[in-house]
Amino acid sequence: MFLTERESQQWDSTILQRVLREAFENYEQNRELILRNGGIDKLPLLETAIVVGAGWSLAKNVEQLADTSAPIIVSDKVFKTVSCHKKPLMVCALNTTSTDVDKWLDVPDDMMKDVWLVAPVTAHPKTFANWKGKIAFVNGEGLPEEFTTLVTKETGLPVSMRGENVGLFCLVTALSRGAKNVALLGMNYCFEREEDAWKSSGCSHSVKIMDYTGNIVYTLYDWLMSRKNIVELCESVPTAKVINCSEGGIISSPGSLETLSFNIWRRYHDIP
Repeated sequence: MFLTERESQQWDSTILQRVLREAFENYEQNRELILRNGGIDKLPLLETAIVVGAGWSLAKNVEQLADTSAPIIVSDKVFKTVSCHKKPLMVCALNTTSTDVDKWLDVPDDMMKDVWLVAPVTAHPKTFANWKGKIAFVNGEGLPEEFTTLVTKETGLPVSMRGENVGLFCLVTALSRGAKNVALLGMNYCFEREEDAWKSSGCSHSVKIMDYTGNIVYTLYDWLMSRKNIVELCESVPTAKVINCSEGGIISSPGSLETLSFNIWRRYHDIP
């Protein structure tokens, strides 16, 4: 079944209204926490960083993080997994809707100590339910100007780039804090099995493509757009060198986002 243009516009309007409602409701509940904790200007500046996503290839590299010295910025879903091997410097959370984020971030107090939780002002309040570590907020672009202007007026947080998914948000955070050398791990933006892509898309679609290792993988429309946005972000920061060390996936671009073995990257950039 195909939607008419009018039906499509009505559908888009309905989604926008829901997104705006969730954004305002979450911001109102988070506002006191935002005022107490402030923005990302408090985060430490970086020279090197390892950005860790929740992709399937992370299982191949996660144990190698145990003896790394470079600061780690991890997505919320794999915070526990990574913390079992090495304490991250930052964990990024993004979702405005209710997820299991409170469980993902529910770790013993000593595992939270000295770890920054980075989140947009619109993050679902469950994000902070069990968190006892440090917090830094982002007034992320992408919402109507009236909303972001209001947030700036009430909290002092400037509007800044955020990204449409948590992996990209982690990379944006690393680059915004000045990182010049960044390794990506678990940033596959695809599935090895077609049925997983169908399930993730709500049984709406699956895109069959070849990844940068020459293997057939299955991805989603949103992830193809994310690939474009990640490459453009890397091109916009010529002072930084971002290398995808994920073992497989669709994130690569000759000249702007190269791929490399994590072990080889560490020889040059992860100084013990």
